Amino acid sequence: MKKNILLLMLLMGMVDGYAQTKVYTMKNAHAHNDYLHNLPFYEAYGLQYGMIEADVFPQGNDLMVAHEKAEIEPQRTFKKLYLEPLIQQIQLRKGKAYANGQQLQLLIDIKEGGIEALKILTEQIKPYYSYFDTQSNPNAVQIIISGDMPSPTTYAQFDKAFFFDGRPKQVYSQEAFERVPLISTSMSDFTRWNGKGLITAPQYRKVKSFVDSVHATGKLVRLWGVPNSITAYKTLIKLGVDYIGTDNLPELAGFLKNLVSYSAAPIQQHIPYLPTYQSDGIAKRSKNVILLIGDGMGLAQIYSGMTANGGKLNWANFKNVGFSKTNSADSFCTDSAAGATALSTGEKTNNRYIGMDTLQKPLQNISEILATQKKKIGLVVSEEITGATPASFYAHEPERDWYSLIAEHLPTSPVDLTIGAGIESFKPEVMKALHQKGKVLSSLDELKKASAKDRNFVFVSKDEVRPKHEGRGSYLSDAFDAAVDKLQQSPNGFFLMLEGSKIDWGGHANNLNYVVNEMLDFDEVIGKALAFADKNGETTIVITADHETGGLSLLDGNFHTGAVDGNFSTNDHSGILVPVMAYGPNASQFRGVYENNTIFKKLLACFGLAKSK
Repeated sequence: MKKNILLLMLLMGMVDGYAQTKVYTMKNAHAHNDYLHNLPFYEAYGLQYGMIEADVFPQGNDLMVAHEKAEIEPQRTFKKLYLEPLIQQIQLRKGKAYANGQQLQLLIDIKEGGIEALKILTEQIKPYYSYFDTQSNPNAVQIIISGDMPSPTTYAQFDKAFFFDGRPKQVYSQEAFERVPLISTSMSDFTRWNGKGLITAPQYRKVKSFVDSVHATGKLVRLWGVPNSITAYKTLIKLGVDYIGTDNLPELAGFLKNLVSYSAAPIQQHIPYLPTYQSDGIAKRSKNVILLIGDGMGLAQIYSGMTANGGKLNWANFKNVGFSKTNSADSFCTDSAAGATALSTGEKTNNRYIGMDTLQKPLQNISEILATQKKKIGLVVSEEITGATPASFYAHEPERDWYSLIAEHLPTSPVDLTIGAGIESFKPEVMKALHQKGKVLSSLDELKKASAKDRNFVFVSKDEVRPKHEGRGSYLSDAFDAAVDKLQQSPNGFFLMLEGSKIDWGGHANNLNYVVNEMLDFDEVIGKALAFADKNGETTIVITADHETGGLSLLDGNFHTGAVDGNFSTNDHSGILVPVMAYGPNASQFRGVYENNTIFKKLLACFGLAKSK
């Protein structure tokens, strides 16, 4: 006697014995009610969905595609909308549904007349049978029948090319169960969750128990009636549901294809420095000012780093907090050139302009002003020294990408110390001029041995400033230490601008792991700056960003593991406010909400050279 499998009993009895680690790809994407989209089959296929669903009604010798019988239109047949386009694509790809070998499943939901529909379908696939014969063809498209299905006791009567959508309360023989690749049921069996916030803990456990018990039988899980939202997709993945269904095809495809980029984990956590606050906010002329710029860093970037670092960052230890409006003169969304020019000159300008006003006239920058006070000037970046942010502190050009022309300004500028990459942009005659003005060095080790009395131009290799998650090491912190060591030997004080350059790069790449690890690296520098300010007592620390990049939003996180999940709305800059944090003498001047160009006067006011607004 054949042994029968009652799936409901399995669901109740095997809830603890299955654990699964899975990588989600487009193979797990299910195009729900695909025929209702503007381009049935083609949109889902073009996005490489692993499962495409069509509802059908038998009518005469044809299968009509429609959600309701009253919606049937003569030209919308299964053969025309699905079968013929699919066969054409398979033939173009030499027998594969997808060129990369990914399997395709057709979920055919028979709305009524199940036996009749299967007979028609059998005839329609006969000319192309090998493309659906999964027993003989490893690249075959799997046809899964759902809706008005025959009794499992009759599965053997139907062609082996047909598989059937399982149900949790259905009784199957072992033979019939082999024809069931997945178990499907409605999300409403467990919860009325609308896809926002979290499923309640009891309901979550109920769904998870169901999923785990189905997996214990060796089958996959599909839930219908799930809300269309990123939060819902993420929840299904947490639950281990195998097929993520949606009516919003581009949204789910974008989510799954960027799933790795939209999650992050720290390479290494660090312990934040605890400030003494002895000099914080006192009314005393600052001898030194350290301006730390996180390129592309908004609140979401900061909080992603905080989450990855176990809920703690040096950022959280500031008491003087403000916000900067980053809009440029000609755009709601600034670029780094206009953003940094506003910080370095006190004037808003057009995007792409370096140290120039909207009429392309040179603007006096803070380096040039402080040089008249015999202050030492240092610039440290984790990219090319001719990049838009550092260039705005020494150059005057109407185009940020004119790197060779920007480089020509460095020898004639008053900047005493630079550390960064980009030696390729310096022509031989410009290098000769740098050698005449000071020392040209190739490493931080050489800088340590150099005299602080000289102007020092350090050009590190591009490999030295590669992304943190690709092995950059402690370059930025080491460069900060080396810069401060040289600059603090000035009896008249110094101004140091250090940029965490590649936070911005991670935002442009829409790669959260990139962003998080750059944020943690930048935060370690913040800790070093705070420690120096406490030891020195005459140093003001100011931290801000030129703009936010990526339109980052955080969707989930875990302070215990450091895992972070998010989403990006753009691969470009956004126009939102960015934070300004200050510590040390005159730090209270940076409170409030103000235009980015007013930070320039606040920096000068710390030195007693201007009145802050």
